[in-house]
Amino acid sequence: MKRLVLAAILLMSALVGAQADSEYANTQKQWRGDDALHADAQYCDQRFGVVLDGAATSAAYKKCMLGRGWRYRRSTHPQTWIDPEIGDTCHDILGGLGSSCGNF
Repeated sequence: MKRLVLAAILLMSALVGAQADSEYANTQKQWRGDDALHADAQYCDQRFGVVLDGAATSAAYKKCMLGRGWRYRRSTHPQTWIDPEIGDTCHDILGGLGSSCGNF
């Protein structure tokens, strides 16, 4: 049972770690926090798909976010490295608290 739970946690963390971190600027005159940004991004994710690490943010996705009051600024992608012991590509997960390796 413990292995099943651990496998589920690792799978979920790998999926979370696969998303690119995009920056958007608020175009509204009123202040809006991260919760509004996340809600609008989730709406556009459902319509156009999640922007994955290494993939360019599509024009349709940017237009969706602009229509919801957010102007695209840039995307940052997590750093990857090669593990010298096993030769797999690795990246940070869980906000840098761990790492995940595999030839993905």
